[in-house]
Amino acid sequence: MNLRWCAAAAAADAAARLGLESPRYRDEERTWWTVAGGRWQALRTDAWHAADPPERVEGLASDLPAAPTASPPPRNAAGIPERELAPAIEAAVGKIAAAYYAGQLSSDAAEAALGELYAVDDDGGIWTVGVRTARWHRFHEGRWQQLDTAPDPTRVVERDKLDDESLTAVRAGLAGFLARDELMPEALTEPWLPPASAARPMVWRATHRVPPSGLPAWESPETKSQPFGSLSGGLEVEVLERSGAWAHASRPGGTSCWVDGRLLVEL
Repeated sequence: MNLRWCAAAAAADAAARLGLESPRYRDEERTWWTVAGGRWQALRTDAWHAADPPERVEGLASDLPAAPTASPPPRNAAGIPERELAPAIEAAVGKIAAAYYAGQLSSDAAEAALGELYAVDDDGGIWTVGVRTARWHRFHEGRWQQLDTAPDPTRVVERDKLDDESLTAVRAGLAGFLARDELMPEALTEPWLPPASAARPMVWRATHRVPPSGLPAWESPETKSQPFGSLSGGLEVEVLERSGAWAHASRPGGTSCWVDGRLLVEL
């Protein structure tokens, strides 16, 4: 599944532009989100609840715009001396991971670039850096092992000698490695398993209008706290719940706040 990270605001704009019906996203804490009618909702205890969106979300690359990038993804550079190959791989893996989490690369593009970053030792071991832990791993005898050190540069086989038929251990190691379906020691991201049985998300619907004078906005229904902002006069909102004189109002775009519900004008 080809995925991408994106700012939540840009994701909502893309969903509206593409006419997506209840798209699925997840945040850094693996909470599932959707946006419908400009209203963000989070899936909690098997039900969708209106909530302020996270700063950014992960979703299908086809549904999300790419962040601008100034350079192509790093690749293994031909001709790098073996003594410099390990630090070059470490730096390249870090740049690819950063580009993915910044939304500049999709998961398919990032994984393709990561698949080219490896070193081979004279015993047929395949070395690379885990994209999530930044730790070195060695593939040998059918499995990956995490190690505390980089490969010994004196034992790294030169790229132009990897096809040398006399290096039987190297050729056997490469054959076993390339026969695997998964060539990376660590997955770039978690498997994409969006909820299928959750209730259909509700669409934002205006129920009240803010009076012409506007209203102060609070983060919680407590008079002891100070307002963090205000709602402009004439703004249409949806009242999600009430607590005494307070009203929990959802604004277009999904963000919400608490206001003096007695002053709202019902539509």
